[in-house]
Amino acid sequence: MDTGITQTPKYLVTGMGSKRMMKREHLGHDSLYWLRQKAKKSLVFMFYYNCKELVDNKTVPSHFTPECPDSSRLYLHVFAL
Repeated sequence: MDTGITQTPKYLVTGMGSKRMMKREHLGHDSLYWLRQKAKKSLVFMFYYNCKELVDNKTVPSHFTPECPDSSRLYLHVFAL
């Protein structure tokens, strides 16, 4: 089985008050994670899942909410302030 990662959309820029969702799919992997990057800043680790279980949740603002319905998909709900 080939492995791969897809993310929809690839980038997300939101305006104030908007609600958006990003979807990430891993084929052939049990681990899923999210990183974020503000303009001109370094990448910051947010969430890590292994087989649907939340393993690590760094101090992440409440307007980022992960959802892992199965071991191959991870959604990130973004509620812009």
